[in-house]
Amino acid sequence: MDDETLARILPTLLADLWDLDRADVRTLGGGMNSATCLVTTAADDHFVAKWSSDVESLEAGCSAAAALGASGVRTGEPVGPRAGGRTATVADGALALLRHVPGRELDGESAIEQDLIGTTLARVHLAGGLAPGTGHFMSEWLSPADDVLAVATWLPTALAEVRREYDALPSLTWTQLHTDPTPEAFIHDDDTGVTGLIDWAGSCRGPALYDVASAVMYLGGPDDSGRFLAAYGDGGPLDAAELAHLDSFRRLRWAIQASYFAGRIVADDQTGIEDDPEHNRAAIETARRGLDEARSTGP
Repeated sequence: MDDETLARILPTLLADLWDLDRADVRTLGGGMNSATCLVTTAADDHFVAKWSSDVESLEAGCSAAAALGASGVRTGEPVGPRAGGRTATVADGALALLRHVPGRELDGESAIEQDLIGTTLARVHLAGGLAPGTGHFMSEWLSPADDVLAVATWLPTALAEVRREYDALPSLTWTQLHTDPTPEAFIHDDDTGVTGLIDWAGSCRGPALYDVASAVMYLGGPDDSGRFLAAYGDGGPLDAAELAHLDSFRRLRWAIQASYFAGRIVADDQTGIEDDPEHNRAAIETARRGLDEARSTGP
């Protein structure tokens, strides 16, 4: 399912499943693993319709967005279909109708925007149900199938090293993770001063440091994300001793990035990159370089 196909069938689905007649629909684009459209109703309410073939991931995201939205975080909460639940089964996948979060996407290039990203992620983690935790995390990416490991000769060794390093870590602070907090997932409303965090598909519980390391990765590394780290440290749940394990999670994050894109190559998954067929392989090479850089800061 691509955005154009979803846009064609969405008016009927909205009328049949959500009782939303005469909705205006237009494609949004930009989804790596999904199809998305902006929906405007006759009453001028705004939603995002999101379809994904990964039903479990979309359901997890809807559950997290609903729970955190109820705690006061702006997440783009799901509006369930008439029949109940949070999603509807559509075309061998699931369709969710999410509240549109007004504002502009951040890019994290300015100190002000890094402050907004850091304080928002800290607020999200505090609302996510903090608890000490150890044990398995992201196992499906750290121990993938043999055909995924075969995509890059260096990948099996790298994943084994990261697994050993993670297993040796002490108990850490776990919470509800976003798992992929790119700068553009943070939406800031200049009129109200409120920053939301959207795109919750794949959310799970895990160490808060995973989200922190993910944000650092997207912001260009520790040297380019100082204001983010300061803002998160000031408002978040982690003390200095726990934040000292950030480099371990930076290596973990790059390794999972490589495993994820190797899996896309094996599955010949071109969603979100139809105009760039080499994107998956380029992303693995970027992950290898990032992992090498993160290793240079390790013990």
